[in-house]
Order: sequence, then C-alpha cells, then structure tokens
Amino acid sequence: MTITKTKKKFAFDVGWVFFASVVALLIRFLRKTVLARYLGPADLGLFSMCLTVGSIITLVAGFGVESAVIKYVAECKGDKNKISQLLSSALITMIVLGIFSSAILFVLSSTLADIFNMPSLSLLLKIFGIAFPFTLITTIIFGLLNGLRKMNYFSYANISRASFAFIFILIPILIGLGVRGAVLGYVLAEIIIAGIFIAFIRKYIHFTVRACKQTTKKLISFGSRMVGANAVNMITNQVDILLIGYFLTATEVGYYAIAVALAGLLSFLPQAIQKITYPTTSEYWSSNDIARLNKMINKSMKYSACFLLLVGLGMGFYAREIITIIFGGDFIYATLPLRVLLIARITRGSTIVPIGGSLAGVGRPDLSLKTDSVSAIANIMLNILLIPPFGILGAAIATTTSLILGTIIFLIFTVKTLSVQINIKWYSKFFGLALTTVLLFLFGIKLGSPYLVGSTVLCISAILILKFFLTEEDRDMFKSLTLSLIYRR
Repeated sequence: MTITKTKKKFAFDVGWVFFASVVALLIRFLRKTVLARYLGPADLGLFSMCLTVGSIITLVAGFGVESAVIKYVAECKGDKNKISQLLSSALITMIVLGIFSSAILFVLSSTLADIFNMPSLSLLLKIFGIAFPFTLITTIIFGLLNGLRKMNYFSYANISRASFAFIFILIPILIGLGVRGAVLGYVLAEIIIAGIFIAFIRKYIHFTVRACKQTTKKLISFGSRMVGANAVNMITNQVDILLIGYFLTATEVGYYAIAVALAGLLSFLPQAIQKITYPTTSEYWSSNDIARLNKMINKSMKYSACFLLLVGLGMGFYAREIITIIFGGDFIYATLPLRVLLIARITRGSTIVPIGGSLAGVGRPDLSLKTDSVSAIANIMLNILLIPPFGILGAAIATTTSLILGTIIFLIFTVKTLSVQINIKWYSKFFGLALTTVLLFLFGIKLGSPYLVGSTVLCISAILILKFFLTEEDRDMFKSLTLSLIYRR
C-alpha cells in the first residue's frame, strides 16, 4: 500500500470511528441526562455505582482477550482460518469467564452493598451480573472488527449498542420502574446486541474448535499481560466514584457522575484515533516501518490537542450554564469538579490517549501496567486524603493530579521504547496558549459579557492554532478527515 493510500485509509478509518464515537457518546450522554432528570441525584448515584462496579468486574473477567484479538487479527488478517480459530477460542473463553464472574458478583453483591452503605445496590448488582457473558462476547466482536480495520462496521456496531441501551433503559424509566428498571433494561440490551453481533460475524468466520487449546493459551498469554494494565487503568478512572460512594452518599455520587460524564465528552476524538493507532502500530512495528510509526504517533497527538483545547476551554468557561440547562439546578454542585477534571482530560487527550495502545501494539503492555499502577496508587491515596475534607472537589483534584502523573510516565516510556521524538517546543507553546486564553477570559469577564468574551478569546485561539500550530500538510489532513466519510457515504 502506498503512503498516499495509507494516509487516506487512516483518515477514512478515523473519520468513521470519530463519527460513530460522537454519535454513541451523544446517545450515552442523552441517556445520562434522562437518568438525571427522571431519577434525581440519589438514584443516579446508585445506577452509576452499579455500572462502575460491574464495569471493573467485566474488565477483569475479560482477561485482556479483546486486546489480544485486536493484535493477532491485525497480524493475520489475510488468513481466514487463523482468524476463525482466534475468534472461536476467544468466544468460548469469554462465555466461561462471563458465567463465572456472574456467579461471583451474585455472591458478593450484599457484601458490596454493605461496604458502600447502599442497601439498594445489592439487587441492582445481582441484576447487572446477568449481562457479563453477553458483554464479554460483544467485546470480542469489537476486537475482531478493530483488528480487521473494518471501521465502518465497527462504527455501526458502536452506535447500535449505544442506541439499544438507551431505548431499553428509557422505556422502564418512563413507565415508572425507576433505577431497577434502568439496570434491567441495560442488561436486556446487552443480551440482544450480543445475539445480533454473533449472527453478523458468521459471514466472516466459521466456528471451529481446531487448535482451540493452543489458541486459547496464546490469547490468555498476551491478554494476561494486558488485563493488569487495563484493570489498573479502570481503577484509576473509577476509584474516585468508588471512594465517594464509600465516604459520602449516593447523592454525591450522582453529582460527581455528571461532572465525569461532561468531562468524558472530550474523550471521543482521542479514543477514536486510538482505535486506529493500536492495530496500525502493531502492523508498522511488525514490518519494521519505524519512520511511519513515529510520524503517525506525532500527528495523532497534535491533531487531538488542537481540537481538545478549544472544546475543553469552551466547556470550562460555561460549565455552570451547561450543567443547569441540561441536567437542572439540582446538579449545580458538579460545576467546580467538572472544571478540575477538564484539566486532566485536555492534557491526556492531547498526548497519550490517542496513542494509548502503542506500547501494547509493540508487545510491551507491561510498561502500560507500570504506568497505570503508579497512577492508580497515587489516585487512591489522594482520594482517601482529599475526599473527607473537600468532598467531590477533592476527588476531582486527586484524579486530575494522578492522571497527569501517569501521563508524564507514559510519555517517557513511549519515547524510550519507540524512539519517538516529541516536539517539546510545540507543546510548550501550545499549553502557553491555553494558559493565556484562560487568563484573558478571567480578566475579560470583569469588563464585559462572559459570552462575548469567551467567544472572542476562543475564536482568536482557533485562528492562532490554524496559523502557527498546524502545517499545510496538517491542514490538508484535517480536510481529508472531515470529507472522507462524507464522500465515502
């Protein structure tokens, strides 16, 4: 494949995943809005706690097999027999692990409810556990599509999953079943979508038990190195919610969940890019194409940074208005935590999130584990220290600090392992622009309308980015990224 075709393919894939990520994220955000409006802070906190605990167990139960599937499918995507062996073994493994994890959660549900002093959580966890085998099956299907670089189908699947979950959660809420109905609807959606995905992939693979034992060992061997990093990363991102639930109440969890949901809106572009950079890194590394690998990494980081700065600053400037308009005045307490969390989202999204799978793609998931372990330990300690005196603001400060620490460590490992030359001067100017924009806004709102001031400084920042932070090649890539999906459709 020529360099030009590779660039077009990369732009097209990112365009698809970006489009799907935006749509799916908006659907999930709308779901959060509906839950907030109909359930209120306390029941929203219960729903968030249930999903947080369930997500951690699902990730551990998956044993990193999804990441292994992406890697090995990307390396042998021309061999249908090998892909069939990989997928068959992965699905069998996930069904077994899913059933086992469901039983474990059923047994532990009352204990977990007692730990967090939330009696209603016990039944919710029992209901949620039913979804584990089906959720794990779904992750394997996503891994297959990602590894094959079938990003159009990957995007359809992502949107479909979010849509089914929203519909099946919405209906029970509207008929008055409350938070129990919401959790049950989520489970039903996972069951149905897993069945649809299995029917769909049958045209790509044939199910076989040939070499199942050897293939399973191969998947588990790689996945076991990934599961630690993935689990620690999940804990890093979820421990604040868990500890808020432990130290405070479900209502505070509900407030904080809104801040996390809004800050999470910044993740869709860098995570969309990561879906492509992970298998592409594995592909380039296996062919020893280091020059293109390094260029892809630098471009991915730069493009994500330019986008997130403008969107993140805009959200920070008008955080209070955004929260009260969308979720109502009851959730105004989420304003300050949101502004703090945006700092980490912008920093990480501008650097490591777009290339978050690169170390695993070159066979070094252990480095991700080391990075995430340091970040997780720091996050746990800081949350324990800061939540009791400062509440959910303390949780936001602790999480932001630990995530930025992890960002620095990850970049050091990436530079050493992949010999990447990060343009420190470019990033210094970039974050200098961010700081200047914030200071201009804070000074300007004392003299005039915050809406006029905010719009003005953001427009000036956008012009400066286009003029001084992007090359002509970069601008062409943005144009290609924007138009590729439209033309293909």
